[in-house]
Amino acid sequence: MRIVIADDHWTVRDGLKWMLSDEADIEVVGEAANGVELLELLAATETDIVLLDVNMPEMGGLEALEALRKTSPTLGVIVLSMHDKAIYVKRAIELGANGYLLKSAGKDELVRAIGIVAEGGSYVQGELTGVILDAATSGSDTVQPRLSNREHEVLSRVARGEENKQIAKALGISEATVKTYLKSVFERLDVHSRAEAVAVGLRLGIIE
Repeated sequence: MRIVIADDHWTVRDGLKWMLSDEADIEVVGEAANGVELLELLAATETDIVLLDVNMPEMGGLEALEALRKTSPTLGVIVLSMHDKAIYVKRAIELGANGYLLKSAGKDELVRAIGIVAEGGSYVQGELTGVILDAATSGSDTVQPRLSNREHEVLSRVARGEENKQIAKALGISEATVKTYLKSVFERLDVHSRAEAVAVGLRLGIIE
């Protein structure tokens, strides 16, 4: 099985290569530090499975996954992430990921997941299955965050580079109210900064 690793941390890529080095039927044929590099690499390299990180610069993992599914619908993709939130797991699966594991997963589980995906199956780390099911049955917004019209408008303006004062003036509200909307957006998207909110909003298609 020919494996490509996409992760912006070289230590992670090296660690994965080391973990897989003694597997006779697995060969790491390439690595990428972001989604742009990954798409270029896949266009020139025969690959069976991609091990894909979520958070990468220039183009994140989920954005890259959405793009590569248009050209490589049958390519095996296993997301390897630090995120155990249902919003990330569910979105990755919706975009066509064949597997989702946390970076804390051990070698045996990673190899097992690769084998299952290589045979056309799917694999989600056991503890994450419960996260998805709990969110789905409760109807929680953490699965697919829903922003109010005003929250969406505020986030869209943040994405365009507007500061709170500009947003407040444009919407006819106070800066304190803008901060309140942003706090709500942060909670819904499970982020802690404006940059993270924009990145997640773009990745999930909430804003354009």
